[in-house]
Amino acid sequence: MRAMSQAPSPYRSEDRQRWREALLDKGGQVATLIEAILAGKEVDLADFELTQTDKQKEPPEKRLRRFFDLLMKRLRAVDDPRFGWDPTQGRYLSVTELNELPWIEVDPP
Repeated sequence: MRAMSQAPSPYRSEDRQRWREALLDKGGQVATLIEAILAGKEVDLADFELTQTDKQKEPPEKRLRRFFDLLMKRLRAVDDPRFGWDPTQGRYLSVTELNELPWIEVDPP
């Protein structure tokens, strides 16, 4: 944690806004898929980016709800100055990394 206190966040307000929009967009996609499942439609999640876990056999609705919860958690965290800090690597993730996956699960200490 000491290294983090010495390194200010490298992200600009434009970066954070872009990630907010990406999280909201992905959340909308997830909500649409959940609605389809609740309407009794078959949903293929093969092409949908879900976080990899050991829970791959859980029902699609549960996986999507869990992912939606993660998106909302990350959305609330975007304005936290510690957002993007990866304690395992001891550094902030790059803007490029967060542009690709702003919902990546890293929790600062």
